[in-house]
Order: sequence, then structure tokens, then C-alpha cells
Amino acid sequence: MDTQYRLLITLQTIDQRIFKLREQQRQAPERMTAIEAPVLKARKQLQAAQETGQALAKQKRSSEQELGSQEEHIRKLRGRMSELKTNKEYQAHLFEIDLAKKKKDELEEAVLMVMENVERNEQVIKQYESALQEAERVCEQEKARLALQTATAEQELAALEKEREEITRQLDPELLARYDKIKTMRKGVAVTPVRDGACTGCRIQLPPQLVAEVKRGDALLSCSYCHRILYWEGVSEDAQNTVAVAPGSDVLSDAGST
Repeated sequence: MDTQYRLLITLQTIDQRIFKLREQQRQAPERMTAIEAPVLKARKQLQAAQETGQALAKQKRSSEQELGSQEEHIRKLRGRMSELKTNKEYQAHLFEIDLAKKKKDELEEAVLMVMENVERNEQVIKQYESALQEAERVCEQEKARLALQTATAEQELAALEKEREEITRQLDPELLARYDKIKTMRKGVAVTPVRDGACTGCRIQLPPQLVAEVKRGDALLSCSYCHRILYWEGVSEDAQNTVAVAPGSDVLSDAGST
């Protein structure tokens, strides 16, 4: 196969890899937001539970104060019994004391209910505190992983850009211009293999004679429909193997688009 042909295939592989890495970098802020989302959610849940706890504590103090006032009211009522002179006054006073005691019982029940709610909410707070700690632990791990991936991608990009520059210096300027134009028009894919007699870029079946000529590899041939430069599938393996991929990178597949 013509050297220019092989250089084009290698350039295509490099450009696809560069596209993947840049896309990975572009998505990094979104990934960071997704990583931090569980922590923010856990913090909001904990804050809401703590605010509920503050409201319950205030309600408990208020109920206890009201209960204390009612108990003091009953003591005063009982203290006035010695001042009563008639049986009618005595019976009316006993009735008033009974009403006050019923009110006291209701207040005691209210205080108990508030105390139960306080205890339940304290358990909820503990659960949310534990959930927040776990979310923060996972978040730190994921952020460290993302930072490593970003650094690895930057290193690989630098190496690929250097390799691309070396390849473009070896390519015929007109051929490089043709490649860049097609790549821009066809979503980043300018060179595509022929498979089962069809252009894999646009899926159009090619004339048998054109397929045979592509297989021979004597000249740079294009698909008449999508205008991508064609090559015979299988010959790109050596070219693709020349592209170095930094260890630890997540993006390993080549991009492809019609």
C-alpha cells in the first residue's frame, strides 16, 4: 500500500483518539457535578432533619412550659380550697380542678408525643450523618479517579498532537487539505474501510470494480456518495498499532460516524 495511504489511516486513528479525549475533557465538569450530587443531596437531607430537630426542640420546650403552668394553676386552685365557705362553692371548685387536671393530662400526652418525635428525628439525623460520611468518602474517591483520568488524558493528548504533527509533515499538502475538508464535512471521519463491498462510512454498496481497485491499494479512491477516502479493511491494523495509548485512560474505542 502507498505510504501516503498508510499515513492517512494512521492520521485518522489519531484524530479519532484526539476527539475522544477532548470529548472526555469537555464532559469532565458534568462528571464532577454528577460525582458531587450525592453529597449535596445527603447534606440537604441532614440539614432538613436538623431543622426539624430544632423545631421539635422548640415545640418540646413550649409544651413543657405550658404543662408547668398548668400544674402551677392546679396547685393554686387546691390552695384556695380552704377559703371556700359553702358546699356549692366547694363543688364548683372541685369541678374546676377536675377540668384543670384533664387539661394537664392532655398536655402531658402532648409532651410525650413530642419527646417520641424528638427521639425518632435524632435517629434520622444519625442515619443521614452516616449517609453523608459515606457519600463524601465515595465522592473523594471518584474525584481522585477523575483527576487521574484528566491528567492521563492530557499527557496522551500531548503525545498524540506531537505524533499528528509529525505525520502531517510527511503528508502531501493537497492530500492533507483534502483529508481535513472531508473530515470537517463528515463528522470527523475522512478515511473509512470497505467491508462486504460497501463503504462503511455511508453504508452504500460500491461498484465491484471500485472495490477491486481499493483492495489493490494502488491509488487513493473515494466513495462517490459520501466522498470519504476508501481503504481495504484489514490493512489499517499496522497503522493503528502505531498510535500510542497512555495507560489508565478510559476512552479506548475509535470514533465512527456516517
